[in-house]
Amino acid sequence: MITQLIMENFTQNNESKFEEALSITLRRKQETGNKKKVKTILRKKYRSIRSDLQEQKKRKRQDYKREKRLSNGNKEKAKDIVHKDHEQFALTWGMMMGVQMSIGRQFDFSGNLCCDMDMRADSLKVTDFMAVDKYNIPLKIKGMSSHFKFKDYAPLAFRNLRNFWNIDKYEYMNSICNPDANFLEFMSNSKSGMYFFISHDKKYMIKTLKWYECKFLRRILPHYARHMIGNPNSLINQYYGLHRVKMPHLNRKIHFVVMNNIFHTPKPIHTLYDLKGATYSGRYVKRCKFENKAKGSNVCGKDLNFRGFTDNDKSGNKKMDCHHEPEYMQWLKIGKVDRKFALADQIASDSVFLSKMKIMDYSLLIGVHGRDPLQVPGYIPHYNYDKTKIDKKHHIRDKKKVKIPVSLFKRDDGGFCGMNVDGTPNNEIYYMGIIDILQQYNLLKFAENKYKSYISSRDCSTKISALPPQKYAKRFIEFITGSIK
Repeated sequence: MITQLIMENFTQNNESKFEEALSITLRRKQETGNKKKVKTILRKKYRSIRSDLQEQKKRKRQDYKREKRLSNGNKEKAKDIVHKDHEQFALTWGMMMGVQMSIGRQFDFSGNLCCDMDMRADSLKVTDFMAVDKYNIPLKIKGMSSHFKFKDYAPLAFRNLRNFWNIDKYEYMNSICNPDANFLEFMSNSKSGMYFFISHDKKYMIKTLKWYECKFLRRILPHYARHMIGNPNSLINQYYGLHRVKMPHLNRKIHFVVMNNIFHTPKPIHTLYDLKGATYSGRYVKRCKFENKAKGSNVCGKDLNFRGFTDNDKSGNKKMDCHHEPEYMQWLKIGKVDRKFALADQIASDSVFLSKMKIMDYSLLIGVHGRDPLQVPGYIPHYNYDKTKIDKKHHIRDKKKVKIPVSLFKRDDGGFCGMNVDGTPNNEIYYMGIIDILQQYNLLKFAENKYKSYISSRDCSTKISALPPQKYAKRFIEFITGSIK
């Protein structure tokens, strides 16, 4: 009964929109079912070998086309927005309806008593972290009755975390579950091949997970909640909800997580880095890629770019650690000693926690905004760069009242303002967050570590990405804290 009321309230204005989109996907699947019968058999047989590689190639082609469309500095077009005719539209609407049922549920009717969910979230039990709420949401598609299934993992635990981070549930529902707005599809550069969706106001991100990543997150959730509540300044990515949806037009279950967008800010990001502390040759992006994509979206640099290496250092020079260009090297200019100590201590605390959870291969995502972009190391300006226009735009302060974030490192327009030694603001603002924390040090990573250590020299064996959690955390702390100035 409750599900039917929520379904009616959610689709009262756009009922035909969702039904038409879902019927399109069902009809498309039925028409192409016979043609793809042989391909599906091969994919099931060689799922771990072929499907991931094909998906990565497809994503690269889509990323290239999208960046080419945005090369002139235009806004997102219809191909970038998950609209009615998009292949993922029905999936995103299933996510919207399921999340609305989870967040909009104010009272718990299980048992003989009715209690407030917010009151229950304040006093968690051990069983609340492994609780699962199941929903069967009915659908009527042009006379055909159907339904889709939705699972909400640990709803009280994630509600407690959202309340701790001062996330207003109505604003949260409006960002993710607004039926009048669509998601923006974001193609990741990662090797996982997972889908990324951004809410219409770009506050939240939705990432699809593999089943073993979902299982691992549920297992470490009590420790994750204890660490995030005990460390309000933590740089680890904030998870707001873990769900699973199974749509009638899909043959598989989709696990996804809702998390914060590190770069939710009105200010543009001029340089972007993904840092793991690994300094082998693979942790480098050629300068030609920055120059070719300078007109469009940002290119994510890596550890050697952060250290200031150039193409001349990479080609034919084996001793790269001794040769770098100082003008291209990025420093985290924090200012006073107490600010430096706060950042270094938080990096160490988060890294130690991840090592205890047997997690590795995480990275620190850093975005740098420059009040004068030409002074930011490694920034390549556009061909139509207008300094006066940008300076005027970003020196105007927003007069609207903004909630003060819990974290110390997100209070300057969503970032951490750089300071000089005397305490005056410098040219840069840093937006930081530790991402990809669901990679365990399993047998596959152990074999990768042994193989790369064997084929590389002794000096390079500690520079590879696949290291045991304790060694990975130690190298990560030394790399980041060594960049604080």
